[in-house]
Amino acid sequence: MRQDYSRTAEGMAVLRALEQHQPAARRILNDPYAKEFIFNPAFRFLALVPWHARGVSFALQFWAPGGQEFLTIRARLVDELAVEQVAQGINQIVLLGAGFDTLAWRQREALRQVTIYEVDHPATQRAKRRVSERIGQPGNLRFVAVDFERDDFVAKLREAGFDATRPAFIIWVGVSYYLTAKAVADTLQRIATISQPGTKLVWDYMLAEVVDGTSHNLEALDKARRAARLGEPWLFGLEPAKFGEYVAQFGLKLLHDYESAELRARYCPQRQMPMNYVRIAVCESA
Repeated sequence: MRQDYSRTAEGMAVLRALEQHQPAARRILNDPYAKEFIFNPAFRFLALVPWHARGVSFALQFWAPGGQEFLTIRARLVDELAVEQVAQGINQIVLLGAGFDTLAWRQREALRQVTIYEVDHPATQRAKRRVSERIGQPGNLRFVAVDFERDDFVAKLREAGFDATRPAFIIWVGVSYYLTAKAVADTLQRIATISQPGTKLVWDYMLAEVVDGTSHNLEALDKARRAARLGEPWLFGLEPAKFGEYVAQFGLKLLHDYESAELRARYCPQRQMPMNYVRIAVCESA
């Protein structure tokens, strides 16, 4: 397959596929579908052969300490929040920049009565649609193709059937740190226009000190340099102490700000500390 899809999306699928080879007692996330979204032959070779996969996970402990833990925890936490929101009466979920996430498959039964809108670039969605047709697309999943640089994703969501008069659960992870401050603010402002009271938003953010280079975390600064060399620099970050004030200007109230120690204690006490320079926040529309 010609690589016209997101490399980042495929990378996340690789990490979730690697997790399948962890012993059951240590596995953070169960995602048997992730491997279907790995197209690069070399990546498939490394992620799908058990001996190779275990070797890659071992190497990641040194090359990207806590990365596999954090990124699989993020998916697990989003799953749990989605199921929780549905139990409280939410019946529409939006994934902004969905990539090759498989929430709709992982939680097919629990979310069967919910309409799930996956918003992403047309090229990435074309690749995902081809796999979906092969493995069976959940009937409640709606693909919303959006070029974020040109299209208004709110208008596209409405066209796809999203009801802005009802609350929703909105997922926006793995995206904000690659955007400019203006682009982040614009996205949050657009989210505010379709958020009824009770709408929940989960998103993750980089620490500002990593983005501006003042952090004393050498591991984080090294990963920032690597991201920049790959052409995907980290551009946006926030200070946790100022997070609540920042989101308040978009009509959002901070409910919980997850940091690495809490996530480790909850999901992987026997494994490495999840990377501690990205945090996951849950907000609610007032």
